[in-house]
Amino acid sequence: MTPLGKLEIRNSRLVECPITALKVYHVNDQHALVQAAGYIKYLVAQKNNQNVYYRGQSQIYTELLPSLYRGVGTPAGRSAKTESLNKLVANLKKSEGIFKNMPDLVVEPLLQHYGIQTTWLDLVDNIWVALWFACYKSVSAGKDNKYLNFEKRVERRENDDKRYAYIYLISTDLANAAVVHPGVWKGSKTELVDLRLAAPSIFLRPHAQHGLLFRNLGIPGGRAPDYSSSIAGILRINLSDALEWLGDGRLLDTHSLFPPATYDNGYRILLESQSIFEVDIKLSIGTINYLGT
Repeated sequence: MTPLGKLEIRNSRLVECPITALKVYHVNDQHALVQAAGYIKYLVAQKNNQNVYYRGQSQIYTELLPSLYRGVGTPAGRSAKTESLNKLVANLKKSEGIFKNMPDLVVEPLLQHYGIQTTWLDLVDNIWVALWFACYKSVSAGKDNKYLNFEKRVERRENDDKRYAYIYLISTDLANAAVVHPGVWKGSKTELVDLRLAAPSIFLRPHAQHGLLFRNLGIPGGRAPDYSSSIAGILRINLSDALEWLGDGRLLDTHSLFPPATYDNGYRILLESQSIFEVDIKLSIGTINYLGT
């Protein structure tokens, strides 16, 4: 991680998370949040010629795992889930015309944005959107957990980890990264997709969320499941402060960040393609959620 300990911002400090023992930089006002994030972006760009994006999280973890690998402890288990994912991508490209000429490197992260477990991790390049994701939790119900909603988190002081919102700063390759498709970059360590460039805006959700995705580059014999080597730093904010800074503006609510299928035509196409989600696929990597907004 980047040496956040060298950073001195009024009313902010480097602390140790009592749960993970990771060093995090705790900020107490919105200016400190922006300055600390900017410090990391600048430092990483100057020293490593890499770019830094944001990931909002409600909890801090010792690992950074994509959804496809969470709770899977063996290479064989990861391989089976990858096979299900590849099968879904192939079925989708055969059945829906809009995906026909879209490379797999775009289809898979696009599915991630709509709830499917993949090898990619969501990022954003807007710090306030990242903070929103750190302050809200997803709640699912029904068969295959297909009904989804987002609720504002409630501060619980008796549990230290529930008191905070976290923003992970993720570094991705910039120098010598090859453009393998419009909006898709492949570097020596990471791959990055900007769905606002790689997918049309009929898929409204990634555009509304300032959405990007990344993953660590695969290696011979498989993909390492933990992407924590790409963490440049972690910012921590009191949940009560974060919610106050976000306020109640309509541009940062569930309706705006997760547009309903009446506005998001790509979302509607995916919902209407549920017949290709075979039972084994649903059990392995999930399904497209019906989102209440």
